[in-house]
Amino acid sequence: MTQYKLPAGTRRRSRFLRRRFLVTALIAAALIASLGTALAVVPPSAFGYTTVCHLAGTALQETLLLRPADAAAHIAHGDPQVRCADPIPASAFDPTVDLSKGYHVDEIRDNLYWITDGSYQMIFLVTRHGVIVVDAPPSLGANILNAIDDVTDKPVTHVVYSHSHADHIAAAGIFPESALIIAQKETADQLKAAQSGNRDFPFGTFVGGGPVPLPEITFKKHFRLQVGGQTLMLDYRGANHEPGNIFIYAPKQKVLMLVDVIFPAWSPFPDLALAEDIPGYFAAHDQALAYDFDTFVGGHLTRLGTRADVEEARAYMQDIRRNALAALQQVDFFAIAAETGFTNQWLLFTTYLDTVAQTCADMTIADWSGRLAAVDVVTYGHCWQVMESLRID
Repeated sequence: MTQYKLPAGTRRRSRFLRRRFLVTALIAAALIASLGTALAVVPPSAFGYTTVCHLAGTALQETLLLRPADAAAHIAHGDPQVRCADPIPASAFDPTVDLSKGYHVDEIRDNLYWITDGSYQMIFLVTRHGVIVVDAPPSLGANILNAIDDVTDKPVTHVVYSHSHADHIAAAGIFPESALIIAQKETADQLKAAQSGNRDFPFGTFVGGGPVPLPEITFKKHFRLQVGGQTLMLDYRGANHEPGNIFIYAPKQKVLMLVDVIFPAWSPFPDLALAEDIPGYFAAHDQALAYDFDTFVGGHLTRLGTRADVEEARAYMQDIRRNALAALQQVDFFAIAAETGFTNQWLLFTTYLDTVAQTCADMTIADWSGRLAAVDVVTYGHCWQVMESLRID
């Protein structure tokens, strides 16, 4: 049988390429092993990926999500699987939070506790007669009861809903049927409508929860909940994240909870955390700062907030509004029309609005990168929402 042999020069080049690839892979592997935290290699996630920050380009400016077996090669060849993002400032995390049990529970002060799973937060208040719970994120699920059992054997007697969104309350079915459920009237009305049966998907179950018990006590503006020597003030100051989203204030502990508006040390979830009322969303920052509080609970992530965090969040949003207004004044609509023409109206307006939002984002990110986490990822969407609100609200 005839065998084909590569020319000598080709064989030498092939061996050279193999050696170069091997050397490159070994260097990359050594970098991963030696630099450790500098490369920010963390354990594979539940989806089988490894997060890698490497030194290509600007130092520590690229975050890659890679399959572990491919991590070294991708570092060597610079082939990202997702878009890159700036490093998260250390201030965005609380180093004392231990999630080894799947949740973290800790006392804020005077028998008021908070629970987090690293993504969602809730609080509960231990009284002489029982436990008042605020929210029930389905991501925490049964760990809510585990966390309460860690600190008290008293039963849950009252449940407060911060607002109607299922990702914050769809585990409420785990509490005793005897517990009194309290919510603002808008929230109660939305929950009734959501469970009317006219839905393509059952309310709450999509995020891993279950049927949400309807409130038995509702209020329009203010409700003072006093149980066993403890007090929670529930205040509705108008729509912000959504109609019915309330301020929960513990005056004795000087703790304020407002969900899905302010994310201490982070830029908000995309598109202003899906806020349904943009002017109300802005107003909520000033309304929050009118309370006498030391600790702020925003409903998400692994860190409690301070008054300074709320002030910083307000300053960031004020900059976005100023920059969105400046971008609306600076971007020339007709210059863009000269490029796109007027025939395809959606192409024209999409290009114009995207340019305004990007101009706003560029100005904002330049000032806020490194100050709040993920401003590079989500500021464009915030700018888009604020720009549209300035145009039409």
